[in-house]
Amino acid sequence: MNKFLIYALSIIVVACIMPLSASAAPMWENLSKDDFIRVGLAYGANAPASCEIYSESGFILGFMEDGGLMDGLPLTSYKRLTIKLSGRYVTALADGVLISDDLGSSGCVLPYDYRDGGVISFAGASYRGGLSFRSNTNNTVTVINLLPFEQYLYGVLNSEMGRTSPEEALKAQAVVSRSYAKHELGSHAGDGFDVCTSVHCQVYKGYSGEYAETTAAVDNTAGQILSYEGKVISANFFKNSGGYTQNSEDVWGDSLDYLRGVKDEFSPDYPWSWSISFSDLSRTLASNNMNCGEISSVEVSARNANGYVKELKVTGSRGTIALKKEQIRNVLGASNVKSLNFNIGSEGAGQSAGGNSGEKNEGGAKAPVIYISNGQTVKNAAGDVYAISAADGSDKVTRLKLNSVSVLGAEPTETAAQSAPGSGASDGARSASASASGGTKTASASASGGTQPASAVSSSASTVGAGNIAAGGRVVFTGLGFGHGVGMPQDSAIEMAKQGYSYTEILNKFYTGVQL
Repeated sequence: MNKFLIYALSIIVVACIMPLSASAAPMWENLSKDDFIRVGLAYGANAPASCEIYSESGFILGFMEDGGLMDGLPLTSYKRLTIKLSGRYVTALADGVLISDDLGSSGCVLPYDYRDGGVISFAGASYRGGLSFRSNTNNTVTVINLLPFEQYLYGVLNSEMGRTSPEEALKAQAVVSRSYAKHELGSHAGDGFDVCTSVHCQVYKGYSGEYAETTAAVDNTAGQILSYEGKVISANFFKNSGGYTQNSEDVWGDSLDYLRGVKDEFSPDYPWSWSISFSDLSRTLASNNMNCGEISSVEVSARNANGYVKELKVTGSRGTIALKKEQIRNVLGASNVKSLNFNIGSEGAGQSAGGNSGEKNEGGAKAPVIYISNGQTVKNAAGDVYAISAADGSDKVTRLKLNSVSVLGAEPTETAAQSAPGSGASDGARSASASASGGTKTASASASGGTQPASAVSSSASTVGAGNIAAGGRVVFTGLGFGHGVGMPQDSAIEMAKQGYSYTEILNKFYTGVQL
């Protein structure tokens, strides 16, 4: 029997088996078209010219109607199908035999046992639901996973918050991920699907990324979303706040009433540091169409009310470039500048890249270097750090050895320096605390050039101080936290859950005035 005859018979089978759309029964009777989501698996530069898909139980061809996914032609004799283009049409072949000459934009290939949890495989990973395809003008095929929305979340949660996290934290993440995805539906409409699989949307690994703990968190919060004034919110989240979350406008520009910065007393310490030479920084800026020439200085020129950097100025032989808000991390690299909660300094004044120097402690190891900033200049404390009202309870000023000092998180403090025009102070200064001889007391230090309240930062610091400047050929960033700072910090959600808080309490902590 030749291929043409087999193809002709297959068309007859389709006509006999596939009912008219008006009377077709939905695959999942209680799901409408709006209960599904399209996830782009391979598109753009990653779209293949052809691909192979696999199902242990065989396949069934379906199509999307307003009422949901509808049953079509069963193909139980085949475990593998090849998807490729024929002109501008997406075709399906089995063992070289043409099965469908046009899957169409509403067509979908599912595993035959999809009702019993069957999965379909593509490019080494397995997925619930089915796969649909879209032809591209460059003779490639966009591959899309079409599946129920709740099942999509099964493949997200472990990637965004590990399955070993406490149950209430996982439930909070489930609500947040559901809300965020609902809000972002259609963000890739131009590519033919709703969301992608990367951090641009949410990390999705399909069935291959499912675990019992994360699936339970999705099921136990099924359908729950966060809304504000009747509309689903953009439930942003990130890893670690460093002690304060941020207002949406402090990071991106739009002011959203439900994304207000709050004090985060549950944030675990997350210190980081990164350095870059002025020459490398100049090249990085030039690669982003920001050519300032040979750099002479880098300056934190403005902070927001919670102490996060609002503007970073880079001055060079060809002028000054101002990086603002999240643009700083976008240009310099979010894995380098992990948050906008940072100080800067020049390498060389007692500090080396990737480590600390200073006076040695009794065991011979170097103690942390602490820098003192008055908002205009940065000084190496060089061991001379003083505490007012030290651990003995007196009011005297006590000199502390550098190797006995640790810097702890403190609330932003409003000072005259914050409102003094031209003072060089940040929009939001932070006070610092020093721990010595077993007690924690407020510490202050003065650096030459002014009497403004100073701040101290070490590699193990939990607070970041006022604005500062680097002018020594290399800039050192020392900061706290990880991420953009808006919405729910996942580390804090985990810590709250460990302390017995419920997922609703976690959500209400970080999203203002929302309804669940």
